[in-house]
Amino acid sequence: MKYYDPAYYSEFRCIASACPDSCCQGWDVVIDSETEDFYNSVQGVFGDKLRKAIYTDPDGDRVFHLAEEKKCPFWGADHLCDIFRELGEEHLCDTCAQFPRITMDYTTFTEHTLALACPEAARLILSADDAYTGFAAIDCESCEEYDADVMRFLLRVRDRAAEIITASKPLTERLEQLRKLATEAQKELTGEVVECEPLPSTVFEELEYIDKHNREKIIQAAREKADLSQNEAELTRLALYWLYRYLLGAIDTYDLIAPIRFIIGSVGIVANMAQKSGDVITAAQTYSKEVEQSYENMEVLMRN
Repeated sequence: MKYYDPAYYSEFRCIASACPDSCCQGWDVVIDSETEDFYNSVQGVFGDKLRKAIYTDPDGDRVFHLAEEKKCPFWGADHLCDIFRELGEEHLCDTCAQFPRITMDYTTFTEHTLALACPEAARLILSADDAYTGFAAIDCESCEEYDADVMRFLLRVRDRAAEIITASKPLTERLEQLRKLATEAQKELTGEVVECEPLPSTVFEELEYIDKHNREKIIQAAREKADLSQNEAELTRLALYWLYRYLLGAIDTYDLIAPIRFIIGSVGIVANMAQKSGDVITAAQTYSKEVEQSYENMEVLMRN
């Protein structure tokens, strides 16, 4: 097994109470069974609080009841974790211990990245040049889980897409070339002629959002023509980030159009949000937290 990490991956350190947002607010925290077993053994007042906070949600997951403003009940007034403080880092549930680290296991090799929804991760992702240099050396070996020849094809397409995204041209031209590559590669992969059409702006009205104000910002940005004239360096890194996170998922779907359409559409939305706010990193992080971090939302976007 070979492991590939972008340059920024090892640099990540949680900034805890200094974080301008928080992974302790807005999301359900799923508790793995091993951690819950330990929580059931904790004695005293804190043990009682742990057990009282856990319930089974409609999906059958064991999660914490969120407090006011959708906050984790163990997120202290000082913006630090009471579980970390009382029991130690080793007793955080898997959800909290791993975030924002993401592992993508392709059986013969594994890639890692960070979730853009974390503000500190977003800062690293949108600030790092040459973050994926080592990924060009990936050599897929024979694998029983999928067609190795198809994976090699996808790796070649991804390398070509990365060349297009980082070329010395206006970003608008690069994304248009990326759109054409998707159509050509899809035809070569499946024999189908499918145009890489833009994501319809109306699809963003169907998604679920944590914050109604962010919903309004994202929907408005989706309705407007993408203005890519500013923040080209950061938007280029953003496109690369999504390329390396999502394109190899086509090994299961044989669909190259969906991830590339998502990349192009999402870069445009973040660009428009940043034009209004003046902060491309916060725009990207907000978009990711509201849209990308939801499995249900991504299913909708990847099938439209």
